[in-house]
Amino acid sequence: MKEERKEVEELVGKKVTVAVSTQGIVRNGFHTQMSIEGTLEENDGMYRVLRDNCTFTYFTPKDVLLVNPLVSTGVVIHIIIDTPKEE
Repeated sequence: MKEERKEVEELVGKKVTVAVSTQGIVRNGFHTQMSIEGTLEENDGMYRVLRDNCTFTYFTPKDVLLVNPLVSTGVVIHIIIDTPKEE
């Protein structure tokens, strides 16, 4: 977790894309996924990308699956969201 935190901390103030996908780190294709691009902010160990009141994401370093700096559109932070199914 320390490695992910350091990687994410170095991106604060920079434009990034935060992505989540049912296919891991796959961002192309027609499957459930979301990508939000904006400036990465940090507050007390929580990170966020805020575009407006309706388009935002919050995450912690433990949610980070991969920080990929090798994407043509810029750095992509892939996160995992564990949402339990409703019974």
